[in-house]
Amino acid sequence: MNLIKILQILTKQRIVLPFYHTVCDVPLLHINNLYRMKTVSEFLKDLNFLLKNFEPVGIDTLYHLIIYNIAPPKPVFHLTFDDGLKEMYEVIAPVLLQKGVPATFFINSGFVDNKALFYRHHASLAINNLQKEEKTSPKLKTDILSCSYHNKEKLFQYFSQQQVNDFLNKEKPYLTTEQIQALNKQGFTFGAHSIDHPYYCDISLAEQLRQTRESIDFVSFITNQKWRLFAFPFTDFNVSANFFEEVKPNIDLCFGTAGLKKSMIPFHLQRVAAERKNYASLASILKKEYVKSFFTSSQSF
Repeated sequence: MNLIKILQILTKQRIVLPFYHTVCDVPLLHINNLYRMKTVSEFLKDLNFLLKNFEPVGIDTLYHLIIYNIAPPKPVFHLTFDDGLKEMYEVIAPVLLQKGVPATFFINSGFVDNKALFYRHHASLAINNLQKEEKTSPKLKTDILSCSYHNKEKLFQYFSQQQVNDFLNKEKPYLTTEQIQALNKQGFTFGAHSIDHPYYCDISLAEQLRQTRESIDFVSFITNQKWRLFAFPFTDFNVSANFFEEVKPNIDLCFGTAGLKKSMIPFHLQRVAAERKNYASLASILKKEYVKSFFTSSQSF
């Protein structure tokens, strides 16, 4: 019996929800200063590991297991992808279809059809632009990456509005409405990821609710799917119980990013980040998450 099987038994964690942002074999300038994305071969390695140790399930099955508090007979996984990047259509979906693996894609309604640029992607482009002009420094890079949702306009002094527009028009980094609808017809589910990706702990409850409801309504409108799904941008850290109470009628399932943990809120699930600097493979990441889960649960008795 391998280590993962042993840890599954010890922790009783039989549902894992890995999440990615993108998969690509070439550097993406709007990503490369933010996190380490997986190559196609690395992603395939992750998938082969998952398929060896878990059974893939779609949203229908996942919802049934969670809402009715049913332990699956075999350990299961459901993949999700955030930020609505075009590689979901061009790279990821073809691989998943070939492997027979369902997935949910979370999109920001404000970025669909390349209407606007996520401020973190703007920051990465600004750093690359300054490096090309040999005008950057470690401190300036840190300052740019520390720009928040509330002072994101500062980024335009390093990468102008015209440059942003040119990038969106030429590279088209986000999914289009047509691509979303095509993926939905292929069996992939979609969820909302807010309008324009703020940290929820940095905005008011009223704004949290607006960002959530409007983005969910947008996804429902363009896909006509029955599921109303939501994944927090960045994290659900410091989001109040009032938020969950308010959105409960609008959401079937929502998702955080806290790892292999069980939430106190029945319809809220935590996911495991698959893109980490120190752990190249999902196998390594999940082993660490399982061990952490085991010791955390052991200390609670």
